[in-house]
Amino acid sequence: MTPSSNPLTMLVDIFRSPSACFIALHQRGMWGWQPFIVLLVTPFLFWGAYFDMVDFEWLKQSLIPQLEQIRPEQIALLDANTLMATEIILDILGRITTITLLAFWFFFATKPSQHQHGFWKWFAASCVIIFPAVLGDLASYVSALLKHGQVLSYAADLNSLNGLLKLPMTSDWYAFANTLPLLMPWYIALGFAAVGTWTEFERGQALAISALPWLVYFGAWALYLIIF
Repeated sequence: MTPSSNPLTMLVDIFRSPSACFIALHQRGMWGWQPFIVLLVTPFLFWGAYFDMVDFEWLKQSLIPQLEQIRPEQIALLDANTLMATEIILDILGRITTITLLAFWFFFATKPSQHQHGFWKWFAASCVIIFPAVLGDLASYVSALLKHGQVLSYAADLNSLNGLLKLPMTSDWYAFANTLPLLMPWYIALGFAAVGTWTEFERGQALAISALPWLVYFGAWALYLIIF
């Protein structure tokens, strides 16, 4: 397998040839900062465009009844700039947290391998694994554009399951649906490609390592909601 020839080609190979991407990333770990930076920039672009399109008075009147039930103290702070900043910060913190936790997971889960890689190498790999979220940002923008901005902020991000379900903030399942990524199977597939490329593990073991953190986390969360 020929590695990606340059950083831009590597970004394309995330979708076209993940193995070539991970071979290049293994050789040039600093290339991992490019998908990381793009992942931090696109929330600014999407939410900036969304709040330019949306009728904020309509959005505000739609959110107030729900906030009165769950967070009445936030009603006084409900303005376009604050809400936009909140959405951007939550997206960025969520992505940094996910990438960091994945990096720690892969670092420790691959310890039995003969081929050892440091935390920052797995951090770079995790940036690549989460990179399809950029397509989710683009899809969210196109969806909001086609609806002329008439979509509520908590249901505007198509990276999450709630982008489809559109559960209100008062729902017990809102936080779960708002956190569960629609692209999780893609993330698992890219994790599988990373482990398979960088270690000697068999396919079954590589798939288990890539899928386990997602399935355990969201499975335990869903079970908790069902029981309690």
